[in-house]
Amino acid sequence: MSRTGIDLTPTVHQLEFPDAGIAFWESGAGEPLLLVHGGLCADWFLPVARELQGYRVVRTHRAGYGRSRNLTGSLTVLDHARHCAEALRSLRIERAHVVGHSSGASVALQMAVTHPELVRSLVLIEPARPHAPDEPPVPAMPRAMNAVAGGRFDDGFDLFLRATCGPGYREAFVRQLGVDGLAEAIGSSAYFFGHDLPALTEWTFGVREIAAVRQPVLLVDGAESVYFTASYSQRNRALACELPNADLVCVPGVTHAMPLQDPVAVARTIEGFVRRYPFTVSHTARR
Repeated sequence: MSRTGIDLTPTVHQLEFPDAGIAFWESGAGEPLLLVHGGLCADWFLPVARELQGYRVVRTHRAGYGRSRNLTGSLTVLDHARHCAEALRSLRIERAHVVGHSSGASVALQMAVTHPELVRSLVLIEPARPHAPDEPPVPAMPRAMNAVAGGRFDDGFDLFLRATCGPGYREAFVRQLGVDGLAEAIGSSAYFFGHDLPALTEWTFGVREIAAVRQPVLLVDGAESVYFTASYSQRNRALACELPNADLVCVPGVTHAMPLQDPVAVARTIEGFVRRYPFTVSHTARR
């Protein structure tokens, strides 16, 4: 039980589609809040979900990660957005605040355009795309891709995450998810580099799509990300200029790995924003 007396034990659900099998978890009561994780780790948001009290939290494993399956090998960002939308509909959730991290933030943006009726607000934590027009390439990416092409998945994983999350990222993984959680994330490298990253690269989300995002948006930076790659802050500032209704916030002391580095600060950031955009729903209690 939580301090509010609400049972926060997650209920696991499974949806089957022709192209994927999707696992997702539901806990708590209140306004619905959907968490969409980034690449390489199905459980980026697990510690954040534990801190979000007073909400009906739905946490997904995207197809190809964790307990969810990619049955075609060719899923697009639009497909991931559709899976998330159907997860909400299966729970009879009419609208939700949608929170995405990295490539999950890109999925959340797509949801706001293709399933706008389901999205009350967006919290985008250092989106992987769309890129800013003037942002530099990540120097470690070609080296990481070469390592993975040679079967050195641990090296590719390490090169990429050191460049985006800093040298202490492994400690954050082990502290929050354990040694097995880190091993599972490393094991996702083949899927991330072979399927998820190409799908993200092929995704187009231009001026027309950005202008179609009418929901209020919070763009979240990690204050320490700039020391490893400046791209995320540039991306967020470019999006803030183009989105019709966007705010920017910077979380101190964290990098791109912020959901694991400081889940309390991330949860409070989410709560502070979504409280500004309340809505009334008929189905807030868990069934």
